[in-house]
Amino acid sequence: MVPKSEIKTLLEGDTNTKYFHLVANGKHRKTRIFQLEQEEGIICGEAELKKYITKYYKTLFGPSERSMVSMDESSINDIPQVSLLENEMLTEMFTGAEVKEAIFQMEHNKAQGPDGFPLEFYQVFWFLIKDDLMTLFQEFHIGTLPIHSLNFGNIILLPKTNDPSKIQQYRPICLLNVSLRFLLRFLQIELQK
Repeated sequence: MVPKSEIKTLLEGDTNTKYFHLVANGKHRKTRIFQLEQEEGIICGEAELKKYITKYYKTLFGPSERSMVSMDESSINDIPQVSLLENEMLTEMFTGAEVKEAIFQMEHNKAQGPDGFPLEFYQVFWFLIKDDLMTLFQEFHIGTLPIHSLNFGNIILLPKTNDPSKIQQYRPICLLNVSLRFLLRFLQIELQK
């Protein structure tokens, strides 16, 4: 026997009803941070929360330090050099089979990035979008792909507890665009060869 709550969800779950809006707003409330209790007191309001959370993580991770490491590119005697044959292999254009292999080896059920597409979308619709993906890889290869337009992410705070009230009870994760993850995965596979 199916419980009454499941029947109501099946019948009214996706229709534009009061029930649908209550469920949708409930999910929205669970994913929002309305206030944080900190030593400074209670912090609330979207602008104040953004300012506090940004300051907290900047302090936690610290300022970037200047590196004192430098490389002397004129000293190459003790470094093995790439042969002409190896260089040709490394600079070859990407093939469709290689790109497809990299995409289909990636792990499923990962969070989608700012582009809104999960990995499974690219795998299921490979036959429709493979030409667009190959264009992406070709532009990357010749250096005309604007990486900065792909290389950004959304930082999301995931609660570590059921009812978090402090910033320390959240775990930050960064969601990257899937197309950038394709390039990274492909390069990882190539380096393992």
